[in-house]
Amino acid sequence: MDNQRKIFIARPHGMCAGVRRALDTVEAVLKSAPAPVYVLHEIVHNNFIVNRLKERGVIFAETLAEVPEGAVLLFSAHGVSAAVEEEARRRSLRTVDATCPLVKSLQSAASKSFRPGEVLILIGHRGHPEVEGVLGRVPAGGTVHVISGAAEVPGLPELPAGTPVRALSQTTLNLEAVDEVLAALRNRWPQLESGPGVCYATTNRQKAVRQLAARCRTILIIGSPRSSNSNRLREIAEQAGARAFLIDGPQELPPLDPSQDIGVSAGASAPEELVEATVERLRRLGYGAEEPVEAAVETVAFRLPALPC
Repeated sequence: MDNQRKIFIARPHGMCAGVRRALDTVEAVLKSAPAPVYVLHEIVHNNFIVNRLKERGVIFAETLAEVPEGAVLLFSAHGVSAAVEEEARRRSLRTVDATCPLVKSLQSAASKSFRPGEVLILIGHRGHPEVEGVLGRVPAGGTVHVISGAAEVPGLPELPAGTPVRALSQTTLNLEAVDEVLAALRNRWPQLESGPGVCYATTNRQKAVRQLAARCRTILIIGSPRSSNSNRLREIAEQAGARAFLIDGPQELPPLDPSQDIGVSAGASAPEELVEATVERLRRLGYGAEEPVEAAVETVAFRLPALPC
């Protein structure tokens, strides 16, 4: 029908290379290691994926104390602290590190590059596994402050003149918001050094959502409530003037008006089948043709980590 409204699909959307690597790692371990297989925290922040793995016998633990000595344990894509790795060794756990390589780079920057007297400022959400893992890499005696926005910069302590200051950021933040924080930090400490920070996948998905918001007034972001990058996509769509909804899948569709175009994107841990199911549900509700909104083409792929013998 000519009056059917379009479904604009953000490209890229959904799983990034780090998430795919983590899930491919779980699959490889399930094939090669005896049951049960444990994962420390959620392998990625997506309810659909976590629940499906639970159905297959994967056990998600919140602490190492829940994992029997000698068991196979995967570290999630968000990474862990050095103390967690050491405790796992003491418990003779057969660990597999599914940490995203880009998060690994962030951890390395917080540890190996730390200079005497340097102050590290980590832009991120305290309590998020990625942030806690990075904090756990700062050498003993190192000074680090965690802030989540530019409004917190004035509250940082005064520093002696010439103090080296470096800023890192969680990989899944709003890139524009991080740039605001960095500008505020440089205004206070011109000697500030920065990086690494928001990853390529987060940047590309945010760019695509901004383009979606220029095409339609309502945008659906497929992702789970605990997913940082999915929440940032929703916020960015709203900041661009669209109504935006974060949904776990087609079963959570809000009331919609099929007389208006709609945009669809997905967080970096959302599987493509949820995107396809959501689009199919929209078609049944009366929406018409799909049209891609392409912001970038991604070709990144990561090799799997070493598996337990």
